[in-house]
Amino acid sequence: MKKVIKNNYKFILGMILGLVVSVSSVYAVEAYIESNKVSYDNSKSNGSYKEVQSSIDELYERSGIHKDKWTDKTLNGADPVLKDPLIPVEIKPNGEVYYANLNSEWYNYSEKRWANAVILTDTADEYSVGQHILEKDIESYFVWIPRYQYKIWNLANTEEYTKTIDLETIVNTAKKLYTLNDNKIIIDIKFGDVNSTPKMSESDAKLNEYYTHPAFTLGDKDLNGIWVGKFETGYKGANSKESAEVNEEEPTSVIIKPDVYSWRNINVKNAFMTSYNYERDFDSHMMKNTEWGAVAYLSHSQYGIGTEVNINNANDYKTGYSAAPGIDRNSVPNVNSSSTNSSITKLWNTETGYLASTTGNISGIYDMSGGAWEYVAAYMSSNVGQSGFDNDNDLRGKLKNYVDIYDSQSTIESYNKRILGDATGELGPFYNYIESNGKAYRHSSWYGDQSDIIHSANPWFARGSHRTGGSLAGTFCFHTLTGRASDGGFRIVLSI
Repeated sequence: MKKVIKNNYKFILGMILGLVVSVSSVYAVEAYIESNKVSYDNSKSNGSYKEVQSSIDELYERSGIHKDKWTDKTLNGADPVLKDPLIPVEIKPNGEVYYANLNSEWYNYSEKRWANAVILTDTADEYSVGQHILEKDIESYFVWIPRYQYKIWNLANTEEYTKTIDLETIVNTAKKLYTLNDNKIIIDIKFGDVNSTPKMSESDAKLNEYYTHPAFTLGDKDLNGIWVGKFETGYKGANSKESAEVNEEEPTSVIIKPDVYSWRNINVKNAFMTSYNYERDFDSHMMKNTEWGAVAYLSHSQYGIGTEVNINNANDYKTGYSAAPGIDRNSVPNVNSSSTNSSITKLWNTETGYLASTTGNISGIYDMSGGAWEYVAAYMSSNVGQSGFDNDNDLRGKLKNYVDIYDSQSTIESYNKRILGDATGELGPFYNYIESNGKAYRHSSWYGDQSDIIHSANPWFARGSHRTGGSLAGTFCFHTLTGRASDGGFRIVLSI
């Protein structure tokens, strides 16, 4: 169990209760809130409850906090769910992390400031509200994706989406890529808790009507939201990209931070079980395809960046990087260097780094374009490929809540076999045209990202593409792999 952090609000609450109980003898109130001393002179009070309450109200007003826990009205009840040892934080533009005051405005989705939280290391110092949390004490960062409904713009369940339109004579250029039947939209989203946004099945979905995203249902549980790893999962203690290539189940080696080596060359089973056993009290699990879709759609709504995020093109597979200004998305340098080159890539806490975030600022989720391929817990029914699972008995049984299962008749172009909300089939029409390397790929109508549906040879989904993916990479990129240990990594989700 991680270290539980002390909270000065217990002291403040006790102080206020003592004030109310002992009004006849209390003449001053002192509180330390967010490291600032606040005093109130109550010497003129006649000791009445009304006057004491007024004093308390003024104390809160002068301190800059609210008596009640902060909630974002935009979320309509889908505010972050917290419990120890998950610590709410505010992250400054320079990357410094501070223990958030729950009674102040520590997130605001209408301003594209998403809620963040961290889990500290077992050896971390103790922290109180308002304190700067040192990077060395942070084990993992998470970002809150609130429960929402989105307006259906494309049901993508017709014969039209069973194949790509063949345009192999077209060679991709930046101009053609962004003008070829561009169907992307700003996705219309409404937040709400489990009561205001009830669970829905695909049969309930209707064009131009709101549909509750499936990522907020885990088995028979309806969730107010999910906590998503802010970065690709790294390997704790790795000092090179090679030392982060470990094909084992090791939940104690999880680290989710910027500027660490992404955990790669791990098969699906080991990534799945590592994620599952990371924080069982938090229902931790490997990110599902539908959960990736929930992040992708929120990022392209009025509450996110609203455009394609920058690619992480770091040469050594480090997390939280962004292609530098002037680096063309269609020709990302393939530099065979063993270390990150600052002339072509910038870190997360810079103006350029923000562009690789789902919000366009430091509060969002990173590494959803480029970095390493990310395996997601999504596979073709009855086909576990080279994932390390002997069969799918467990995936269809005790682990079924933590995986998306797709049609066993799926082919590489069966876009109508999607799960609504997974950010695959809804991104059509799809096209087949030649990239600058002379190879033909399947592309969606959203930024031309690579678009392959799982099939018998490659039964597992992977998202986001690779550090050298160029124009194929992006939040809306989906591809297929065997499930074996390869260049792929993974991401962790918490469902408290």
